[in-house]
Amino acid sequence: MGYGMEARLALRRHDFHFSHKLGQNFLLDEQVLSQIVDAAQVKSGDCILEIGPGAGTMTAEMASRGAEVLALELDKGLEPVLRAVLAPWEGRVSLVFGDAMKVDLSALLQQRFGGRPVSVVANLPYYITTDVVLRLLECGARLDKIVVMVQMEAAQRMMATPGEKNYCALAALVQFYGEARKLMELEPQLFTPPPHVVSWLMEIKRFEERPVQVQSEEMMKKVISACFLMRRKKLLNNLCAAFSLGRPEALEAIRVAGLEEGVRGEALSLEEMARLAGQLMKTRC
Repeated sequence: MGYGMEARLALRRHDFHFSHKLGQNFLLDEQVLSQIVDAAQVKSGDCILEIGPGAGTMTAEMASRGAEVLALELDKGLEPVLRAVLAPWEGRVSLVFGDAMKVDLSALLQQRFGGRPVSVVANLPYYITTDVVLRLLECGARLDKIVVMVQMEAAQRMMATPGEKNYCALAALVQFYGEARKLMELEPQLFTPPPHVVSWLMEIKRFEERPVQVQSEEMMKKVISACFLMRRKKLLNNLCAAFSLGRPEALEAIRVAGLEEGVRGEALSLEEMARLAGQLMKTRC
């Protein structure tokens, strides 16, 4: 019996009730899961962090290919289902119950994989997509790439560029850390239960060397946040509000960074934000 059928039977046997609050929309079709894991380029010997394994079907697909998987699940009610589905790969799968937004991810990965490079492959609950992606990018762990199933609209925001309607702080932050691209699209009927949205599998490949160099990541993140603090407002006003600057001081930082006085924050490229962050570092010292 395949792991997809085992998952269906285990969910029924343990009378599992899907939680809308936890964003539980599982992938149970083995052919679809195989395509997803192919797209993620999972191979034997890979170290994988999976957040939200659900019924363990993608976990099983990756483990069957020889990957070592650390599966982090919030819902303790899924334990008997996961134990049943993942029993054949017990040696390759570590199951941990906890909140991805609260656990020490760096310590967890160090304990499980040592210093080996890790990839994230996950069907994320959509209500925490943004928070989890940002936490993964900023957690300090050695994550080579992040491959996640997300709501189409969230993926489009992450991949937006300056001048586009969807360009936002999330897009700037994601693109500061890595290169984002779409791998595949999945229709709602492929999930159990079906969500009300189309899903994209997207990859964020971390830069080995960032195209934008900054003195301080924290200052860069503050500048990105300030740029989108009040959309359609001038950058000058946003800087005054975000950094408690007087107008002359904020204008000087904008001018020295080589920006136009009336520019809006959402129009800035990462390079321009980095120049502004460097100038604000000098101003605040």
